[in-house]
Amino acid sequence: MSRPRLDETFSRSASMVGRRIGDRYVLVPLAGRGADLDSVLDLDRVAAFVWERLDGPRSGSSIVDAIVERFEVERERAEGDLVDLLEALVAARAVVADPERR
Repeated sequence: MSRPRLDETFSRSASMVGRRIGDRYVLVPLAGRGADLDSVLDLDRVAAFVWERLDGPRSGSSIVDAIVERFEVERERAEGDLVDLLEALVAARAVVADPERR
């Protein structure tokens, strides 16, 4: 599997649902009528911010712009962290790259 690129767009997988619970945000994979609780992902506030923006039309670069603005981090760090997060989310089947929007 190749590393995600910032010129790609990503969408949330239909087999994963995200929920805010208090000050936490969790992703729960759906399996049939129930959930696979061994695969629940607990997102920190930056990852939750990214998850909410993985809607298909936004490229990785535009999400980096939003991260830099919201969290006041250096662009280079935001880019590296976003690629790492996307890689983990793709591996967990939480997001899919949208080949139609490159």
